[in-house]
Amino acid sequence: MDFFKQFLDERTYLKGVSPATIRYYAGVRHTFESILAEPTKAGMLERVQKLLADGVSPISVNTYLRGFKAYVRWLHAEGYLKELFPIRFLKTEQKVLATLTPDQVQRIMRYTPDGVNDRRIHTFVLLVLDTGIRLSEALNLTRDALDFDNLVIKVRGKGGKHRLVPFSTDCRKLVFRYLSRHDGADLVFSTRTGTGLTDRNTARDMRELGRRLRITGVRFSPHTLRHTFAVTFLRNGGDVYMLSRILGHSNITTTTVYLRSIGIEALAQAHQKFSPLVAMSRSRA
Repeated sequence: MDFFKQFLDERTYLKGVSPATIRYYAGVRHTFESILAEPTKAGMLERVQKLLADGVSPISVNTYLRGFKAYVRWLHAEGYLKELFPIRFLKTEQKVLATLTPDQVQRIMRYTPDGVNDRRIHTFVLLVLDTGIRLSEALNLTRDALDFDNLVIKVRGKGGKHRLVPFSTDCRKLVFRYLSRHDGADLVFSTRTGTGLTDRNTARDMRELGRRLRITGVRFSPHTLRHTFAVTFLRNGGDVYMLSRILGHSNITTTTVYLRSIGIEALAQAHQKFSPLVAMSRSRA
């Protein structure tokens, strides 16, 4: 029996994972192919050592290990694996996530697009900056998912789960104006014929917009827009648990990675608000 195929089928038909996730698991399968039928701790460690010897970074190794761990836990839960062995991730350097600078965000906001494609990608960029939604979520966004009255978007996230994401009045003006000039398609962001945009087309249009805006020193991508939204949210006093709900994270640990990107200036400002001594001094004043 092909256990890994059964595992993927359940992820596809019961969990509703995205095609991108299935492609990721295909990479996991290729990496641990030799031990998938009878996974052992020794076999896993041997594969990890081989990956490191081949020059694969610890971060990439951990990426494969996460998928392998999910598979091993599934085997155990289904009764195909008697003993569940521990799978520990490699230690990696904690990097600060790259984000856009305030000046770069200002340049994006002040930019006047020229032409259909330019207006489309400009609106896309500002919507993701305002909401932090994922690339796939933005590209699959339909007009009826936008609640202009209550300023919320119904987003279909990972695993087919829906959530409500707030957006600003400034973003509402922009998106409403954009849609009023692009009537006909059900998708918010579509081609001239009404078909959905691809990841590749979006990346191409973002590169061109980034060139026009002279954005350098950071990769101008949907991921960077999402990171910028999250870090800005926290710097301005947003709660990490609220951010987790907005971003659609199933685990709060995933969200806390953004805390590392908050600079000392933001920490100092927060300290002035929440220090017990400062609070006591204010109460005496």
